[in-house]
Amino acid sequence: MTAGRRKRAKGIVLLAFLLACLPLLSGCWNYKELTDINVVVGVGLDKTEDGKVLLTVQVAEPGSIQSTSGHGSGGEGPTKPVFVVSNEGETIFEAIREMLATVDKKLFFSTAQVLILSERLARESLEESLDFFQRDHEIDYLMNVLVAKDVSPAEILEIESDMDTIPAVYISETVENTSYRGTGKKTMLIDVIKDMDCKGKQPVIGQITKAGENMVRTEGLAVFKNGKLVGWLDPYETRGFQFATNEITNAIVNIPVEEGKMAMEVFRARGEIDVAFEDEEPARLIVRVKLEANVGGHEGKGKLDTPDKLLALEKVLEETIKEEIEKVLKKTQEEYSSDIFGFGMQVHKYHPQYWKKSQDEWDQIFSRLPADIQVDAKIRRTGIIINPVIKEH
Repeated sequence: MTAGRRKRAKGIVLLAFLLACLPLLSGCWNYKELTDINVVVGVGLDKTEDGKVLLTVQVAEPGSIQSTSGHGSGGEGPTKPVFVVSNEGETIFEAIREMLATVDKKLFFSTAQVLILSERLARESLEESLDFFQRDHEIDYLMNVLVAKDVSPAEILEIESDMDTIPAVYISETVENTSYRGTGKKTMLIDVIKDMDCKGKQPVIGQITKAGENMVRTEGLAVFKNGKLVGWLDPYETRGFQFATNEITNAIVNIPVEEGKMAMEVFRARGEIDVAFEDEEPARLIVRVKLEANVGGHEGKGKLDTPDKLLALEKVLEETIKEEIEKVLKKTQEEYSSDIFGFGMQVHKYHPQYWKKSQDEWDQIFSRLPADIQVDAKIRRTGIIINPVIKEH
């Protein structure tokens, strides 16, 4: 992440904070000083052993946001730009209110950048966990939602990142980076809410894990079925899923070549899904992907000097992406029985009578349908050199 992007991210937090606080500065009867508010930048939800909600918040000092955004006075900044506090409650609302017994100011949630759910909580009920966040008027529907794998939300929010003084901003930026590469997915709160209420499509949410003492990794996806976490997708399965669902904007796909490998930069892709019907019954799932790519790197032997060689590379690229799609489709059919692709939405849209009688059994129907997957790849540029750097002996 560049210094400029970090500055912009913190600037967004500061701007959102100031805009959200304008009503507090208007001289109304409920006027409050900015120093009377705790600026929440990250939220974590977990479940305790006895079934209570464990709420964790990461709070940033407004002064630290301002100074690290390049608008500070140049003086000595706060010694600790953020602090993290946790509290238990029977409900999320109770946990927030009772947290006021241990923190000195009202919690201001409009500036939250990330909401991290624990695996234990996600396996019990996604809808119940997010009910509060749909109702509360202070919540920003554009904040990133993630599910923590093999680590608690509190552990994630307590990291002291070397890359950013505000860990929640660092986490939010890693989500942007991995979604741009196709191995992760940016899942905002509004997206999750829409998918929970969508007919014919099960939700997926971005995954977060620790990648060291002070680093995180936001690759992979959490797969849900009927509001509960049922499993995970690895980065390559995530990429195959997003190729099929038309969510790839850019990706690097490594393909095998003679005694080495080649990095293909996919810069344009279009994915389409459908369900083929025969005799008024679903017969097969259809996935069509068209993409364009450039050669980004060649670590192997051979020259790229003839149309036949480029055609052969296109076939290898097509097969590589097709295998990724096949793998994730097989996994969601056989292991999770969860239509995260939205094939059911196509049935609902184009075959409403069939959907009306079969919607309750759709995931089971989806799980046993064969798939027809076609990938069409075109290589546009090979770079300014023909020969690879590795010379033939």
